[in-house]
Amino acid sequence: MFKLRQSIAFTVKFFRRILVLDWLFIIIISLTFGTAWFLVLYGHYSLYFTHVSWIYTTGRDPLQHQLGWEFFRIEPWRFPLGTIKTYGYPYGTTVTFMDSIPLFAFFFKLLSSRLGENFQYFGLCELTSVIGQMDVGMFIIREFTKSNTIKVLGASLLVLAPPMIYRSFFHSSLSAHWIIMAAILFVILEYRQKLWQWCWLILFAVSLFVHLYYIPMIIPLWCISLFFRYKNEKQKKIFIIEPIKVILIIGIIGICTGIFSLKIQDLTQYGVGEYSWNLNGFINSFGTSNFLKTLPYINSQQEGYSYLGLGVIILLPISLVLFLIKDPAKKNLSFFIPFFIISIGYLLVALSNQAAFNKYILWNMILPGPINYIFSLFRSTGRFIWPVYYFIVLFSLVTLIRNCKVVWTIILLFCIILVQYLDLKPLFDSKRFDHIVEYGSSLKSEFWKIAGKTNKHIEVIPTEYYETLAIYAVRHQMTLSSGYFGRADVGAMEKLSIVIWRELLSGKSDRDTLYILSTPTLVSTAKRELVKTMYVCSIDNYDILFAKDNPVIDSDFNFNEYCLVPYN
Repeated sequence: MFKLRQSIAFTVKFFRRILVLDWLFIIIISLTFGTAWFLVLYGHYSLYFTHVSWIYTTGRDPLQHQLGWEFFRIEPWRFPLGTIKTYGYPYGTTVTFMDSIPLFAFFFKLLSSRLGENFQYFGLCELTSVIGQMDVGMFIIREFTKSNTIKVLGASLLVLAPPMIYRSFFHSSLSAHWIIMAAILFVILEYRQKLWQWCWLILFAVSLFVHLYYIPMIIPLWCISLFFRYKNEKQKKIFIIEPIKVILIIGIIGICTGIFSLKIQDLTQYGVGEYSWNLNGFINSFGTSNFLKTLPYINSQQEGYSYLGLGVIILLPISLVLFLIKDPAKKNLSFFIPFFIISIGYLLVALSNQAAFNKYILWNMILPGPINYIFSLFRSTGRFIWPVYYFIVLFSLVTLIRNCKVVWTIILLFCIILVQYLDLKPLFDSKRFDHIVEYGSSLKSEFWKIAGKTNKHIEVIPTEYYETLAIYAVRHQMTLSSGYFGRADVGAMEKLSIVIWRELLSGKSDRDTLYILSTPTLVSTAKRELVKTMYVCSIDNYDILFAKDNPVIDSDFNFNEYCLVPYN
């Protein structure tokens, strides 16, 4: 009994010490509640490192990210560190431009020899995003209340952010919205003269290791922070020194990870204006709400998905009334005006050159060449509404906290969170994994097993993306000439495939390569022109060529059943 009392006393004393160290308390609570929220929203099956089948069966973008990691892990280390040569061979790409989250890819590549063949970290990445959202949210709310309950509830509402959840398990690197919130936190801390000056450099570095889109998103917030710092320190040199530091950190990391390894024309993309934000975006659920219907929109404006959620939609007018009637902060224009200015900037970029409200086009302009060029680097302009989304949610939360009694704030926040959760149930359900997913390759023939052991390369002519072939190639550590990339020198790949086809027609072929023909015209030509020197096969709906001295022919496979066999 005495020992039990001692243990209880020790536990109480321990937690009292944690409560004194407020930052440690926040980290522990964030880990606990962040993990709990993750399990409630998504389940636990995506956290199994060896469970890659859910990615293979999902295909498209999630598979692109997984393939980036898998090809990257079988590569030798080379400089730039993020280089991938075997995918899109021989030109390749980088782990950054496969959206494979270099922050995780580099770490796990160091451990690659100890990892099994089946390995994915995207479930862990999503867990990190939820915990990060909870953690940064609590640190922001900490600046406005001492109530731990309010910190937890406020951060929980931020975890239930539809734009973040909408990106989860599809663009995992783009669900790290804690980066945007950290930038907002730094502005608040700078305004209150509490910010450690290395924070911004660390945030820029981390952003580069997660996704490039965060850099232009946080730069305007960094500018506000710089302005507040100047007001506090009255030193003009910070407008020279700080930008140089940021440029250096971006430049060094960009060079080391291969961000600058592509030509500028390979970084640009067509479709500026198609992936914009609609003016109805804050109340357009795009089918993710139990209560509000999808509103009209144009093009691919799901990229600008920024639905507030019914809970926040209810909270916002309450907070506005409280702000106008009670909050003395409304007189503090020096704080609000910079946010108002950059919000207009974010809105204009998000609307892009083709702005719309519902189906009505507000303007459709042709951008000048240099501006269009910059926009084409970040063509999914609708994403730039995300900081404004968090301005709205944080304004609503902070105003409620500042102008309402603690008890009423807790009750209101609990109700708002409940409404938000019930409203977004369709969104959560679409992201949740309730069982282990099984993946079955469509490559059923024994030929593929034999070819995977005897061949080194797969050449697709003309370039085409086949998900099944990409999985097959990386699993057999073969190079693949084409694929699905965020950014790559696709033009060079297409030109090379034409050159290789001409070489095949002239009698030149590589004995360790499988050639996949992706058009019926080429297949007809191969059956007519190449049958003397090459095997022309149709196996599992793939049209395949390989040289008559390819090592695969030494196997017991019945080629006569599937192939036109060389007769010379």
